[in-house]
Amino acid sequence: MVEDLKIPIEVANVLRNNGINTEIYLNNKKLKAKFKYADKLEIPYVIVIGEDEIERRVVKLKDMKTGEEKEINLDNLDELKL
Repeated sequence: MVEDLKIPIEVANVLRNNGINTEIYLNNKKLKAKFKYADKLEIPYVIVIGEDEIERRVVKLKDMKTGEEKEINLDNLDELKL
């Protein structure tokens, strides 16, 4: 389990270092339930990091208001402004 969290923790640390309030959702639920949780807390953006994203060294950033998604390379996370 610890190895599964390596990339999400690194991403969270980069975001926090850039002043972006960040939470890692650890409950093992379906993606739809995770989005519902974020929506309930009025979280404006969600980053999705699955096996495919880790393999390709990207994260998916979803705007919870518009539903728009975009991929961001892990090497460019430092440039992310929300």
